Amino acid sequence: MKKLLWILCLALPLLLSHYSSEAQSAKGFYNTPYRSRNIGSFSKNTGILSLGVGFPNKSGTGIDYWGGNDHRFGYGPLYVKYEHGIITELGLGGYLSMAGAKYEYGPNRRYTDRIFAFSGGFLAYYHFNKLIPVRNLDVYAGAGLGFRQLSYSYDDDFSNQNDDRGNFDVYPVIKVGARYYFTHVFGVYGEGGYDKMSDVNIGVSFRFN
Repeated sequence: MKKLLWILCLALPLLLSHYSSEAQSAKGFYNTPYRSRNIGSFSKNTGILSLGVGFPNKSGTGIDYWGGNDHRFGYGPLYVKYEHGIITELGLGGYLSMAGAKYEYGPNRRYTDRIFAFSGGFLAYYHFNKLIPVRNLDVYAGAGLGFRQLSYSYDDDFSNQNDDRGNFDVYPVIKVGARYYFTHVFGVYGEGGYDKMSDVNIGVSFRFN
């Protein structure tokens, strides 16, 4: 017990010193004119490549069917994103996303449903690097326009019947997210919003500047 108290007595001044330094840094940050602020998490000419996976799957690749002797395979939505800074807190970017599923069912799995979703979009992003004084944290919001191509096919190996169809739609996209960088280049991200593929996507980000 005495050793624990001794360790706490030694650690407490160090912790207080650290948080005091952080508070002074934040105070200095907010005292700086908005136009010249930049914590360093995002800036003009910054490029960000992100790879992620979304959930739940809202891409339209879920199929209702009947049959006890069945086999399923599905993946996604998977995301590839890129953004480029045009000024200190604003960036332009886009994403591609895809998801797919295959269902085999019926006697001897003679019926097969395949469905594939491909989506993309273009967004403008605002980064809160002039409002949040944490160098490794990049908080942002984005809005833009997206599209989704949904393709469906059905095959019946017994009667050699098949059916192919699809639909294409365009819609607004809204995103809110954050990245945390462990090094200058590598970080992780989490993002939520509306893009007709998923509600949330998470993954890794690579920063170049």
